[in-house]
Amino acid sequence: MIIQKTPKTILNAEGVRKSYGSKGNAQQVLKGIDLRVMEGEFVGIMGPSGSGKTTLLNTLATIDRATAGHILINGHEISNMKDNQLSSIRRRHLGFIFQDYNLLDTLTVKENILLPVSLTKISKDQAETEFNASQRC
Repeated sequence: MIIQKTPKTILNAEGVRKSYGSKGNAQQVLKGIDLRVMEGEFVGIMGPSGSGKTTLLNTLATIDRATAGHILINGHEISNMKDNQLSSIRRRHLGFIFQDYNLLDTLTVKENILLPVSLTKISKDQAETEFNASQRC
């Protein structure tokens, strides 16, 4: 008998809005974005220059704050979190690979991936176990 695991929602965004400027001169960049990403799913964000792709990614990644809406990462509502709580969410649940990579060329890919773990209380053995488990996905 094969038991299939039901995918878990790892990112849920509802009605996400982001605007810049003051009320009289506000530029609305994100206009009510809804997005759900399930565990194991790959998602591509495409659109023309200036369409809000970077703003959306920065908002979902807790680098920038939404003007309105709700964002849940692994069930954690991030919209009203303080900066230190957001830092903890980024360390525990998010990984970033920027367009220009920003990797340390003296380290292997694995070492670059595990580098942020050194800032947490996770043991090296636990980090290795989680890294190896992620390779099976």
